[in-house]
Amino acid sequence: MRGTIYRLTIIAAGLLASFASVTLVSPGVGSATECGWGTIYDGPSNSCVAAPLPPPPPPPAPAWNGDLTPYFSVGICAPIPFVSLCTGI
Repeated sequence: MRGTIYRLTIIAAGLLASFASVTLVSPGVGSATECGWGTIYDGPSNSCVAAPLPPPPPPPAPAWNGDLTPYFSVGICAPIPFVSLCTGI
């Protein structure tokens, strides 16, 4: 039993050593380029270029004037002679 544990320990140490050597010897390969604020990476030219402008914001909503039915109104006029009494809802 002691021999089996010894062999497994040697195999595990060998595997860890091989992975460690690959990690230490192989160069780090990266293709990320850090571009500053407002720039993006352009692959064909291998440089940072100005980012396109964002789309314009949507137009503001019309101001609310207190009308519960926007773009629609009802007018009422009272039939009083010689007096103009009209109101809108």
